[in-house]
Amino acid sequence: MKSAFLLFGVALLTLLAPVTRAQVVISEFMAANDRSLNDEDGQASDWIELYNAGSTAVNLSGWFLTDDAKNPTKWRFPSTPLPAHGFLVVFASNKDRRTPGATLHTNFKLDAGGEYLALVQPDGTTRASEFSPTFPKQY
Repeated sequence: MKSAFLLFGVALLTLLAPVTRAQVVISEFMAANDRSLNDEDGQASDWIELYNAGSTAVNLSGWFLTDDAKNPTKWRFPSTPLPAHGFLVVFASNKDRRTPGATLHTNFKLDAGGEYLALVQPDGTTRASEFSPTFPKQY
């Protein structure tokens, strides 16, 4: 009987425990970069910073970044671990570099005049984070 109560208690705690989910968001971006951060080529490319607000690491393999609301799968991440409470910078340079472990570059640049920007989950439709219809003009 005692073991039945213990098993019930463990099951109840499991049901009541908070669910940990990936909470990756676009935390910052620069669409008019002229001196804030240079890429590995020494160029001041636009950039997008992601933040994992979740309590577990997330592999961004299969996630997407896009600047086109009609094309949510515009640029696909390679295998890229993002630790819990970690940050990642992706350059929006139009250089289209996606080698795992190397500096990442999208296949688009950001428009300093403002445009759509989203981080899309691997299903290709769910927006984890977005600026819609456009982000504000950058200076």
